[in-house]
Amino acid sequence: MRILYFNILFLLLCPILHAQDSFHQSLLDQLKDDHSIEPEAFLLSDNEATNVSDMFIYGGAARTIEDVSGSSYTKVMRLQNSTAQPNPWDSGTGIANATAVEKDDIVLLAFSGRSLSAISDMNVFIENSSSFEKEIYFTFSLTPDWNQYFIAFESSANFGVGQLALGLHFGTAAQEFEIAGFTAFNFKKKYPLSDVPSIFSAGNYGGFEEDAPWRALAASRIETLRKADLNVTVKDANGTVIEGATVKVEMQKHAFGFGSAFVGCRFPGNDCFDATYIEKITDLDGKGHGFNVGVTENALKWDAWEEEWLGSPGETVAAVEWLSDRGIEVRGHAMVWPGWQYLPEDLFENRTDLTYLRSRMQQRINRMLMDPKLSDMVREWDVLNEITQNRDLEAAFRADPNYSSGREVYLEIFDLIKNTAPNTVNYINDYVTLSGGGSGKSVTDRYKAYISEIIDGGAKVDGIGFQCHIGTQPTSILKIQETLNEFYQRYGKRMKITEYDIDDKVDEATQAKYLEDFLTIIFSHPGVDAFLMWGFWDGNHWKGNAPMFYEDWSLKPSGESFNKKVFGDWWTEEEGATNGSGVAAFRPFKGVHKITITKDGQSVETTVNLEEAEDIEVQLLTTNALEPGALEFELFPNPIEEVITVYFDGQLADLEVFSLDGRLQQSVPLVRSGESLRLDLAPGLYIVQLQLEDGQLAQKKVIQK
Repeated sequence: MRILYFNILFLLLCPILHAQDSFHQSLLDQLKDDHSIEPEAFLLSDNEATNVSDMFIYGGAARTIEDVSGSSYTKVMRLQNSTAQPNPWDSGTGIANATAVEKDDIVLLAFSGRSLSAISDMNVFIENSSSFEKEIYFTFSLTPDWNQYFIAFESSANFGVGQLALGLHFGTAAQEFEIAGFTAFNFKKKYPLSDVPSIFSAGNYGGFEEDAPWRALAASRIETLRKADLNVTVKDANGTVIEGATVKVEMQKHAFGFGSAFVGCRFPGNDCFDATYIEKITDLDGKGHGFNVGVTENALKWDAWEEEWLGSPGETVAAVEWLSDRGIEVRGHAMVWPGWQYLPEDLFENRTDLTYLRSRMQQRINRMLMDPKLSDMVREWDVLNEITQNRDLEAAFRADPNYSSGREVYLEIFDLIKNTAPNTVNYINDYVTLSGGGSGKSVTDRYKAYISEIIDGGAKVDGIGFQCHIGTQPTSILKIQETLNEFYQRYGKRMKITEYDIDDKVDEATQAKYLEDFLTIIFSHPGVDAFLMWGFWDGNHWKGNAPMFYEDWSLKPSGESFNKKVFGDWWTEEEGATNGSGVAAFRPFKGVHKITITKDGQSVETTVNLEEAEDIEVQLLTTNALEPGALEFELFPNPIEEVITVYFDGQLADLEVFSLDGRLQQSVPLVRSGESLRLDLAPGLYIVQLQLEDGQLAQKKVIQK
């Protein structure tokens, strides 16, 4: 009897795979035939009609159920959301699990669906029914045609009967659609997750398709926005154009910012100095190509700076100085992060004393913007960080009788900065718009409202930062573009990606592909100026999953993607020859380029910072042109100072001053012998040339001031 009782109990608690209806049997056959897998148990009922009946519906949604024939399923649910609401979860449908799930079990959700409206915008959720902690959550759209969807996941915890909810959120759009065959299976630990089909896996984010239309449009914008014409004219010492000179253009640095957060103590002279860490900053690909922009991860934050829990201010300044010396532009993060847990303790202790809080804000701004070294190296700041979620300072200043919301304090902060250092570039930074699949509409709307308040209040806001901590379901590339377009059109401010990383639950191949697509869409956007990852090495990353390097410093697949795009596809190394007009034409990516001109064994180098279309002229001087000819000329004083006097044998001459790389620096026509001239040149070594009627003279001269 005890054995019989146990078997009956097992059948009640865990439906086994027999006696199911024809719909479920056909689905089991499909999994076996197409994927060579067989579930261990049903997660929901093995009866289609029961599952339809058990599905709950809430919010502004309405549902009708229809019987159909001619398909494997026999019931269709038609769902309608009549009014768009702030959040996806404001309307939805779902069902609770009928059997238990253990940690690490592989679970598969299956359903078919089609859209009946022009808009289809919904989220699949699988979550803890009490805490709402997500196992799966991502945005997708149904098509007008019926499609079958499989969503597989590995359970992160144990779930008893009724403790797991599976369904759809669709509150953010007025829409109508149909769902059929909504069911789920538990494979337990019989197969790895990779063996179970999952059409909407992390790898199937919006826009992932190789033939997605956005790709060609982005490539066209990159060609227009990120490149500029460069015409190099080569002449000889007599000003005659040179045909057939070899002109080589080698990129040195992007105009667009590609960078990372850096840990200050890793730099020379600091506590946790790491030679490999700093080497990689300037050499990510083994070819000497590195980051051109950076941000201190935590060290410049208010509490970290004052409490010195990441090293002394002197060590932080030394790290910033190391970066600046190598041409890496450093952003300040963050001036004010308005949650008590992110501010020095004394601010919380004096939270009701607004005079005290104002005084401390002034001290903070003075200290960071008037530091004799830091102020020269850090000219851009995230003035406010995460104001949508950290609202303690706002709440404190609500007590000011002249304020209504308390957010007026943000205008005070911007005014303090403007009065202290008016040329500071000011950003507002937050994570709410592009993380979490981009589904947090209500918080995003709050962010937009706060930004509008601050700008409309007269604050000098120069840019908007998007953190982009991408979760387990990468945000649709189309959603990224849509959001950037909206913010750019609404505010007209410059934008930067300030803190990119991705959850380690996303497989590495998808991480690599997504980073490549993410970089492409932002590099193609006219309002975006920079991309910064929040750490580049697993050994110093808040989630242990940085984009570039594993802990042993081997390059990750996503690191390969970064190098391929930034130092490959978007990097200029070209060579050409001058035509009959002495011109070699190029269209490089915007940035700093080394130009090398060679002809008949003679060579000269120059550098150009290409920001817009530019025509440059380079003189390829022969060896003889540097020696005095039959006619002598003299310059006084020697070395040359700002005002010089020139003597030569003749009546009139054109005087030209060239840098050693052959670029014309100053020209003075029709100079008379004995005439005094003013040279507006920086100290250095130059070639001074006289062009007379019957010849040309040139000498190397030192200019000092």
